[in-house]
Amino acid sequence: MMKRRHLQLDGLRLSYLEKGRAVEHQPSLVLLHGLMGCADTFVPLMEQFHAGLHVIALDLPGAGQSERRHDLDPRLATTADQVSRILADLDLHRPILLGHSHGGAVAMSLAARHRQSVGSLVLISPAHPYFREGDPLINFYLSPPGQMFAHLMPWFPEWVQMIGLRSMAGPQSWDTPDRLKPYRDNLRTPGTMAHLLRLLQTWHNDMSGLRRALRRHLETPALLLWGDCDRAVPIRSAPELRRHFLHSDMITLPGVGHRPAEEAPQLVADFVRTWLEREVPAPAIRYSANVSPTHARTASRITPSFESGD
Repeated sequence: MMKRRHLQLDGLRLSYLEKGRAVEHQPSLVLLHGLMGCADTFVPLMEQFHAGLHVIALDLPGAGQSERRHDLDPRLATTADQVSRILADLDLHRPILLGHSHGGAVAMSLAARHRQSVGSLVLISPAHPYFREGDPLINFYLSPPGQMFAHLMPWFPEWVQMIGLRSMAGPQSWDTPDRLKPYRDNLRTPGTMAHLLRLLQTWHNDMSGLRRALRRHLETPALLLWGDCDRAVPIRSAPELRRHFLHSDMITLPGVGHRPAEEAPQLVADFVRTWLEREVPAPAIRYSANVSPTHARTASRITPSFESGD
């Protein structure tokens, strides 16, 4: 059962979803959403995890039910430090960080800045310094016409927004208005778009900073999950990113786009579960077997799908 909870960080009101409870000597799984997302976009994935796993999905500052303020520092390093403090406030020792898109960049930044605070990383289509395909869109949103478009976008008709959501998915995926709702509600909350535009203003400097941080290879074990139809962060950029991890595994998801946790939540949960069982020594974490038809179909694919990193 998922519960909505809140906390204060230096007077900033933050919110998160929680499923299960923390258990001593067992790592928790902390989910970090992408740019226009929020904790609610992880609900389909959270529903697939075994009840014995403690899962938290954060609303990052300026998103979801967390507070928006004009004085929020949107820089990547600041957000990573804020998440690190949240983990400490919640008494989560060396959790597993799962980051999607921009949340993946936050997770890597945190792991690079606080190297003993993260147990392992699960990176789903992560934003990173080694791809440039997003630059034209970022530059557009930083222009006066782009900023005007951004402020109007939350109020476009639902069918127009569905086209935009669908463009981020792969050909094997499907979308409904229910999947659009968390994005729509988030973007329509006053202050969201202003915060996102401030974040985009720091994007290039943030990626340069992350590139410098990754010159010292991350020792944190990492699993990368990537849709082969991702148009936002193309999968061809993955090998360069993986060179900066001492140990990484990668799974390619055929027919999936930039939103694997929503497009194929059970498949993603099964892969994450299997990887954690392999990477996290017993008795740190245990799961009961999922004998659903989907798991039965995917289990035989899991072992050969892992690609060992350097």
